[in-house]
Amino acid sequence: MHHIIAIGIFQAVIAAGMLWKGKVRSSADTLLIMFIACIACHLSIKFVIYNFVNDEQVRQQMNTFIGFCYGPLLYLYARKVSDDAFVPATRWYVFLPFILGAIAYFTIAGVIMVSGTSGYGLLKWYNLGSYACILLSDIAYASLAIKLRNTFGEDKIVEKRIVSTIAWCFLAMVSISGPVYFANALFHADLMIPIRILTYTALAGLCVMIVYFKYVAGNTSGVESVLANQMPGTLPAPVGMQSENTESALPKKAVLAEEKQKEIWESLEQQMHQRFFFTDCDLNLDKLANLTGINKYHLSETLNSFAGKSFYQYINEYRVSYALKQMESMSSSRGEDFNFLSLAYKSGFKAKSSFNRYFKEITGFTPSEYMKVLRQSKVALT
Repeated sequence: MHHIIAIGIFQAVIAAGMLWKGKVRSSADTLLIMFIACIACHLSIKFVIYNFVNDEQVRQQMNTFIGFCYGPLLYLYARKVSDDAFVPATRWYVFLPFILGAIAYFTIAGVIMVSGTSGYGLLKWYNLGSYACILLSDIAYASLAIKLRNTFGEDKIVEKRIVSTIAWCFLAMVSISGPVYFANALFHADLMIPIRILTYTALAGLCVMIVYFKYVAGNTSGVESVLANQMPGTLPAPVGMQSENTESALPKKAVLAEEKQKEIWESLEQQMHQRFFFTDCDLNLDKLANLTGINKYHLSETLNSFAGKSFYQYINEYRVSYALKQMESMSSSRGEDFNFLSLAYKSGFKAKSSFNRYFKEITGFTPSEYMKVLRQSKVALT
């Protein structure tokens, strides 16, 4: 078990470092880094206990209070991904159990150090109470995270996988370790060593999975990199840029004649320019087909084969183009308080992070950088 804990600490430290230094780190990833840091801290405390504490009761029973952090951090991460404007610090109270657990942990440790075996009674009740609270916390926050996951936008494939993996891992561990733990405590069964090994292995595995989703699966998902560096009406996107979503996948063989595709494309373009369908943040292929009166499959084939773009690439290019026009009209304002969050929502994005990412992929600038360039150019002209 010592080797598993040591490997887990190493993996957690490497994973946290990779996320911290990673170029793809988002604002929500800070919470992921904190989550991984908690795993490293948790395993480090266990490593010290198993290697340097001789008291068998402490070695086998004393739960670490770090377990109170996992559920809240998962929930806050899901909230931040769902709503980029969300400020995690406003939910500081979700860490109150962690604070109380830390106080109880160090108090009981002090009692045992001073009075020895007379503190074992407190230790037993601390273990039962803290473990029950941690289990309930994991169930509650994992369930909330899964519910929030369903609100993520189509561009949040990686985040969906991370939240699902962590949440279902916690729920699985609760269903396995909960009954075993209380059976061990109440009936003095010797079952905790396998459960602890399973728990530490799962924590170490989560670190690996998070890095995998961020740096391996994220690079091949296609959803976050479907945008070309062109505006609507210019050169088509590079061949091979596809969305994971089946509704925007490139067809293997064209069914519609080129003239028919051209007719559909002209109709679509005309309606998009006149009716601004892209400003609907919940727009999808089915909805666009109903709004335009164009067959869903014909629409998808035209976008992929005739325009060389996925559905979301096409829509998000319109959204960024719309935002550029709004910024152009507002660039003469001397104020420095331009509301980019409001512009993101007005353009059809669900979150400011998505707006920033797609805006930079298309223009090469962040929104704030682009606005600065616009204002400088206007000053130069005057």
